[in-house]
Amino acid sequence: MAEKKEAKDYREYVSGLVAKARKAQAAYAGFTQEQLDKAARAAAKSVYDNAELLAVEAVEETGMGTVEGKIKKMRGAMTNQWAYSKGRVSKGIVGWEKGKLDVDCILKIAKPAGVIAGVMPVTNPTTTMGANAMQALKAGNAIIVCPHPRAKNVSLHCADIIRKAIAATGAPEDLVQCVDEPAIALTGEVMAQCDLVVATGGPNIVKAANSSGNPSLGVGQGNCQVIIDKGMTGRFDEIAADIMVNRAYDSGIPCTGEQTIIVPECDKQAMYDAVNRNKGMVVTDPTAIEKLRQMLFKKNEATGEMTANPTYVGMDIKKLGAEMGVEVPDGVLSIVVEISKYGNDELLCKEKMCPIAAMITYSGDWKEAVHIAKTNLLMEGAGHSTDIYTEDKDHQIYAGLEIPVCRMPVNVGQGAVGGRPYYTGGMPSTSGIGCGYWQKNMLGENLTFEHLLNYTRMLYKVDADPVELTDEEVWAENE
Repeated sequence: MAEKKEAKDYREYVSGLVAKARKAQAAYAGFTQEQLDKAARAAAKSVYDNAELLAVEAVEETGMGTVEGKIKKMRGAMTNQWAYSKGRVSKGIVGWEKGKLDVDCILKIAKPAGVIAGVMPVTNPTTTMGANAMQALKAGNAIIVCPHPRAKNVSLHCADIIRKAIAATGAPEDLVQCVDEPAIALTGEVMAQCDLVVATGGPNIVKAANSSGNPSLGVGQGNCQVIIDKGMTGRFDEIAADIMVNRAYDSGIPCTGEQTIIVPECDKQAMYDAVNRNKGMVVTDPTAIEKLRQMLFKKNEATGEMTANPTYVGMDIKKLGAEMGVEVPDGVLSIVVEISKYGNDELLCKEKMCPIAAMITYSGDWKEAVHIAKTNLLMEGAGHSTDIYTEDKDHQIYAGLEIPVCRMPVNVGQGAVGGRPYYTGGMPSTSGIGCGYWQKNMLGENLTFEHLLNYTRMLYKVDADPVELTDEEVWAENE
């Protein structure tokens, strides 16, 4: 391990990494599509194959999540994302696109972006690294990984595993590099010297990436709302079971975890019963709930804002319960707490990165339920996602028009947001969930290798009878 570097050394150190990356990427530019695919597959498969080892190391170093959850996450993410990437064109001629006359007349050609700066979160260090490395390599790029300081050792080990795997395919190992002494200033220098930034994390990371001077594909934080319409009690067991499992995934760390469940007042007890039947635990005791608020959030003295307390991020459900003052029986996966306020009036409507969800009821119509979800999102997490459960087509469209999110699963759980499982329709599988301009993200989609490519579009003339319009005809108002 290199000695810790002073700030004045960062530019020279990063320049060395970038020089090696550019040399490797220049050689990689001559690889065929088949060779790119072999290297990309090797990167993802190496993380898949070493998931157990990396999961243990990640939990031991960061203190976040569970070994079982991280194994499942790494294996699922690598499988789903490679399944999407496999067989797709990422070099040379991609195919034809339609022009203004709805005729194929634009030939699309893919070219690499160059050297990617990949900023990793402490919550998912190896899963995100494996995904970003695979996508960068699929697109013909090199990547320099900036790990979180609290996940330095496992990140370096993961990078070493990937480097050896791609070298075995004949690709230059310096296509994937990891900084050895992560620091804020060092990450900033990497972002400044690379060609494109992919930043995974909260608002501060996205802000730093956007200020790097280079194009940035930031992905934002979640605060996933779940809105349930009247007349859905027949599906409560299915809905509750899905939420309890997903909320417990890796001890509630993923941004796709459900945060606030919004249920009709008349169906409150039916939903509580469904939660309790399906490996959940409803807590209504005001003392325990107030204790939870104090545990999960603390005041940032510099800004005055209430922010997540890292002590409880990814904490085991039984430990959380004990600190709340409630005993969590064996077999319970997630806790649901009762709340009566929302938005800025209720801390528990913020993102909770542990196996905890809040539940609030509405006594009015569907518009009230949508308003609650929208208010919570505008407080925190706008742009991410909201689940809606309703068979009413008008209600579905109303929610789609009103709620400020990029993704809205209809009568299906949050698993669809990240694109899992790979064999269903919908969003591409990803470890990078863009939240659009709501969170100052240039990306409003699920990050894939396609976002790490430049495209040349060759424009061909269309043989068609010309339609010449006068200026007056163009500017005429429709009657």
